[in-house]
Amino acid sequence: MNADQQDMAARIDAWIAAGRNPGVAHWHGALEATMASLEPHLQPGHLVPVQALDKTSYPVFAELYALLDLSPDVQAAFLPMAMGGVLKPPAALDALHRVHPDNTSTLLLCRRPGRLPRILCAELSKEAWKPGVDLFEEGSLLGNYEYDNSADCIRDLAKLIRTHLWRKEKWSSDHYQAYTLNWFTRLVDTGRLDAPAQADHSYVHTPVLVNLDRVAAIFKLVYTVAARQLQETEPGPAEQGDPAAVPEPGTAENRRHFVEGRLLSLLNHLRDSQAVDFSTFTSKENEQFKDAFAATVTRLDPLLDGSR
Repeated sequence: MNADQQDMAARIDAWIAAGRNPGVAHWHGALEATMASLEPHLQPGHLVPVQALDKTSYPVFAELYALLDLSPDVQAAFLPMAMGGVLKPPAALDALHRVHPDNTSTLLLCRRPGRLPRILCAELSKEAWKPGVDLFEEGSLLGNYEYDNSADCIRDLAKLIRTHLWRKEKWSSDHYQAYTLNWFTRLVDTGRLDAPAQADHSYVHTPVLVNLDRVAAIFKLVYTVAARQLQETEPGPAEQGDPAAVPEPGTAENRRHFVEGRLLSLLNHLRDSQAVDFSTFTSKENEQFKDAFAATVTRLDPLLDGSR
């Protein structure tokens, strides 16, 4: 037993000594140990699949990717069927068994770090007889939610995560920036206008969060996403086979048109999401917008060559 396992075993013993249900304490400990083992691969604020996705598990992951609303410090791991079946509650915890041992299990684990870490475990398998969510803290079962089907469970997860796992402490400017970028990246990647965002935590919805005006906030966000896109070595799924996905070599005009197209696409996403109401811009903001658009094109152009 290594040091981490010894520490987890000691925590479980302490929970049981404090009067926790032994089965629940051991199951919470197993979930904590799983997240600890996955931590090197996790990115706070992002959903990460911990195994390759097949044609059955990919649609579930894609739906979760679009709809999960994570604060920037929450860890989230998607355990597809091959791995999910290995991790299951102790036999004594009948109430927490949501899928028959002979059927496949698809788990989502989300963890809120801090002095009292909290874990959400969701069983999302279509073969589950009672898809649902269980919440654990300090070896205790805080509560559970059950659904008629996995689709209903997935749709409710964003609300449950905001209620039970979101960062309660004061957010920094970096938190607001990470949250806004994660939301907009998911929207752009998926085209899902229902990708949720909390307006009072997104700087493009509420620019004062990072001491910007709304035009500056818009171009801060679209520049960051466009720069990331231009530095990717492979086109995304939506761009494969699209001749506009790779700029034609040659004139500065070709380069400018390509970069402008990228920016316009991102601005259209913002408009369609209703995060920004461009129709309410003042004359001064419209002039500021034109100047910021031109300046952003100039900043992005060198990235076509891989330079920064």
